[in-house]
Amino acid sequence: MVQLLRVTRIYMVALLLIPSIGFTAPVDGEIQIIKGDAKVIDGKTLEINGRRIIMQEMDAPDLDQICFTKKKYFKFRCGVVAVDKLAKLIAHNPLTCEGNKANDKGVLLATCWVGEPPQRIDIGEQAVLSGWAVYDPAQSKRYKRVQAVARQLRQGLWRAKFVMPWEWRSGNHEPPKENVPHNQ
Repeated sequence: MVQLLRVTRIYMVALLLIPSIGFTAPVDGEIQIIKGDAKVIDGKTLEINGRRIIMQEMDAPDLDQICFTKKKYFKFRCGVVAVDKLAKLIAHNPLTCEGNKANDKGVLLATCWVGEPPQRIDIGEQAVLSGWAVYDPAQSKRYKRVQAVARQLRQGLWRAKFVMPWEWRSGNHEPPKENVPHNQ
C-alpha cells in the first residue's frame, strides 16, 4: 500500500509537470527548437504548437500602425499588410524556429526558417527583403544589407512613408514630414 502511494504521487507530480514541458521560457544559453505549422500573429510574431515566438533581429509594423503612400499621401494599415505578406511568405510550410532567449513575458526570441540545410530559407531575412519588415539595430546588423537591397528596390514599406516600428510603439504616430503635400 505504501509503495502504491509513492507510485501514485510520482505519477501525479509527473502529470503536473507535463503541460509545462515545451512551454517553459528558455534559460539564457539553452537552445530551444520548435517545429510545426505556424500561425501569424503580427508581422514578427508567430505561434507554433501553441507557443508564441518573436522573430529576432528584425521588426515589423504593429497591426494598428498607419503608413502613407508617397505620392498622394493616402493612409493605409501597413501592419495588416505586413501580416498578410508574412503569411504568404510562409505559405503553409512547416517552420523550424531556434532560439536561446526569451523576452520579459517568456516569449521565445528565435530565428525561423523553412526547409532543411542546405536549402533552408530564413523567414526573417525574407520578410526584410520583401520590405515588410526592417532590421532591428538594437539587436544586430544581421539583416542590414538585406534591408539596403529592399530599400534600393523600393520594396514594401520603402514605397511608403512610415515611422520605424519601435518609434511607433514608443508613441511617435506622427506621419513623416518630408514630401507632405502643401494642401494638407
